[in-house]
Amino acid sequence: MECKFHSWLPSVPPFQSPPPPVQDLSSDDTPWAAHPLSGFGLVFQLSQRAGQLQFTQASESAQMVCGLSAQALLRSSTAFVGRIHAADQADFHASLQASALHGEPWNWEGRILTEGEIKWINIRAAVKRLDATQVQWNGIMINISHARRRESDLRDMAAHMERAREQERARLARDMHDELGQLLTALKMDISLLRRRLGPDDAQLNSMTQLVDAATAAGRRVAAQLRPAVLDLGLSDGLLWLAEEFSQRYGIPVSHQIEGAGELDDLTAIQIFRIAQEAFTNIARHAQAKSVRLAVARTPGLIALDIVDDGLGFTPATQTSEKSFGLRSMRERAHLLGGTLDCASVPNHGTTLRVRVPCTECGKPADAPTSGKPISA
Repeated sequence: MECKFHSWLPSVPPFQSPPPPVQDLSSDDTPWAAHPLSGFGLVFQLSQRAGQLQFTQASESAQMVCGLSAQALLRSSTAFVGRIHAADQADFHASLQASALHGEPWNWEGRILTEGEIKWINIRAAVKRLDATQVQWNGIMINISHARRRESDLRDMAAHMERAREQERARLARDMHDELGQLLTALKMDISLLRRRLGPDDAQLNSMTQLVDAATAAGRRVAAQLRPAVLDLGLSDGLLWLAEEFSQRYGIPVSHQIEGAGELDDLTAIQIFRIAQEAFTNIARHAQAKSVRLAVARTPGLIALDIVDDGLGFTPATQTSEKSFGLRSMRERAHLLGGTLDCASVPNHGTTLRVRVPCTECGKPADAPTSGKPISA
């Protein structure tokens, strides 16, 4: 069965009109304290000399954005840096130093703590090297907490819709297995009774038997695509079933290394499974691959899924709308979980799909590592 995953995660509109592109403000004669851009956020000038940061200009909107007065920022940059969330400190400094090193605009997004409240801010600044030891940034700091909350609400809504969709798939799979299965079983019993009267060599009865068997197999296949029963045993078993089903149907061997895909919440497990399912579907349709490698690894707080094929590969310019739709669908599923999906491909050298998803550690032990010889038809 071909499963279509529709694009259901809407893009998040900006919470206000974006400010103009950040330019070098150092030559602007407008007083910094009342700069026109301060209506969007904190307009600032930040210098770094010998590794030491110092705000040299700041608009009066500093208090509104980061909970510090402009005077406090100018006295010491430590007051601001100290408010950056501990989990975002490393990324803040890394992005700042990367901007200084490469001379590229600074664009950073992270959390700060202001009077017991967590705010999300976005910093965008133009960079200028003044001399061998001093770098200067002129830019704007914007409070994006509202946009982040809206984005979170949209993702919660999308997660609720996806749970409802999976529940409906499970219901349809059960109904197909129970009701259609019972009808086909009853029909086969009736054919057996007719065979006693007409003989075992009746051509029409043999044809009817073959049709019933084919319908039964098709029903099982459709039910499995809607909601594989093996997925109830865990993500590891679900992925192994998916790899085996793929190999049997298309004759393409799949090697696997699955570690730590055990106790995951239902939404995470199902979305990772659906991403892998879509990836295998794309390989079957477009890749002309001779082999596929499936790898799952888990570290504290993160689960990684890699699917690699040795097929035709592609370039973004030659990517069809169908391929683009599949990638977008998989990426939206990863984003729903707060994760990322990257796809690297080179023509005639295959495609590598990398999914990284945060996950909470569960009290129960994870599945034992599962690896072995390639699954083949």
